[in-house]
Amino acid sequence: MDPVIKVGIFLAAFGLLLVIGRMLASSSEVHASTLPHPHLGDPGTLPDSTTEEGKRHSLVGSEIEFPIQLPPVQRLGNGTFNRPIVTNYYFAKTDLVRGPSDPNGFVDEFTMEMMDPATGERMKYQYTVATPAGLRQYLEEQRFDSLYIDSSTVIVTRWDLGMILQTVIDQIMQDSATEDRRKDQPADARQPADRSEE
Repeated sequence: MDPVIKVGIFLAAFGLLLVIGRMLASSSEVHASTLPHPHLGDPGTLPDSTTEEGKRHSLVGSEIEFPIQLPPVQRLGNGTFNRPIVTNYYFAKTDLVRGPSDPNGFVDEFTMEMMDPATGERMKYQYTVATPAGLRQYLEEQRFDSLYIDSSTVIVTRWDLGMILQTVIDQIMQDSATEDRRKDQPADARQPADRSEE
């Protein structure tokens, strides 16, 4: 068989596998749409969050529509992707649709689950999301005089699921881009310069 035909068949098969892989990866992502505001309309129109046993549970991202628009997942020129695929997200105590009992004063742990479109690796990011009033209330309840807040904390003025998601995803994409740039640098460029005098 002619080598040109063999190469053509190989490229066609590789392209088909790539298209199938992308279709499978994008089908597991939570799709973008608009989420009804948790404080508007008839509460009876909100999704049911009661299990068969009659116990109430908090809704998670895979059970509702995604409240913000994200750019489509695309392969970049350097072979990486512009963003990971969102597979799920949830709060430890707060229902995503109903929100906290006090939208201006809450503290909760937020988890974002994502998948790397290149490798299929699952990633989990965790943040503390709080309002200033919620932090103040937490300090008073715990009788703390101070509180250390690390880089995995998101402070918002009020409950707004779209704003919280956008903030977290923007940070994840920024961190990912920084990590990709660092990986692209030659190994010697990543080493700190020796400033000792000879």
